[in-house]
Amino acid sequence: MKATLPTLALTFLLTHLSLSQDLSVLVLTGGHGFNRPAFFEMMDALPGIRYTEMAHPEARQYFLEKHHGEFDVLVFYDMIQDISPEEKEGFEKLVQKGIGLVFLHHAIVSYQNWDFYRDILGGRYIENEGDPAIQSNYKHEVGFKARIVNRRNDILNGIKDFDIYDEIYGNVWISETVNPLLSTKHPGSMPILAWTQQPSRHTRSVYIQPGHGPEVFSHPMYRKLLAQSIYWASGK
Repeated sequence: MKATLPTLALTFLLTHLSLSQDLSVLVLTGGHGFNRPAFFEMMDALPGIRYTEMAHPEARQYFLEKHHGEFDVLVFYDMIQDISPEEKEGFEKLVQKGIGLVFLHHAIVSYQNWDFYRDILGGRYIENEGDPAIQSNYKHEVGFKARIVNRRNDILNGIKDFDIYDEIYGNVWISETVNPLLSTKHPGSMPILAWTQQPSRHTRSVYIQPGHGPEVFSHPMYRKLLAQSIYWASGK
C-alpha cells in the first residue's frame, strides 16, 4: 500500500527534514478489533510512507533474522501474548541492529510476561486479576487535552496542544527512563500520553497512547504526530 498525495503542510515538513525517499513501514495488527477503514485512511494520508499490513501470527515472522532489513520502521497496532523463543530472540537482535519502533494505543497491553518488550516500549498496561490495586483500567469516549511537554523534540514540530476524544488508560506502569512528549491532566488517564526512548545505539522507539477510533484518526494534529514519530524513529 502506498500513501496518497501529501498535504501542503506535511510536504513542507518532509522538505524541512530533508527526507528524500519513502520509508518502508510494517504495520503489525491482530488480537484486538479496530475501525479498519478509518485507521487505514489515516495511514494512506501519511506522506512519504509506504506501508504493509501484516496480521499475527504471520506478523511475528518478521522478527526472525532472515527478514531483518526489509523495513525501516515497525508500527505496532496489535495486542497479543503468544510469541516463540525464536521470535523473541530475533526481535532482540533486531533492536540491537537498529530498527524504528512506533507503538500505538493497545500495543502497550501485549506480551505481559516479556519484560524486554515492556522495556523497549517504555510502559505496560497491567492485566492482573489477582490484585486490583495494580490493575490498569480504561474508559471509552472521553474528551481530554493533550499538552506539549518537550518542544525541542523534532516529533513535535508544528504541533500544538490539542483536544482529543478517544479511549483513555489509567493506572499504567511507565518507566522512569522515558522522554515525555505529551501529557494530560485528565484524572482518569495515565499522565504521560506519548514518549520516546532510544533503547539501543541504533534503535529509537515511540509510544502514543491515543489511537482507538475514527475521531482521533482524522485529527490533523494526531496524523502529524504519527507521521513525525515514524520519521523520527527511522533515524533518517
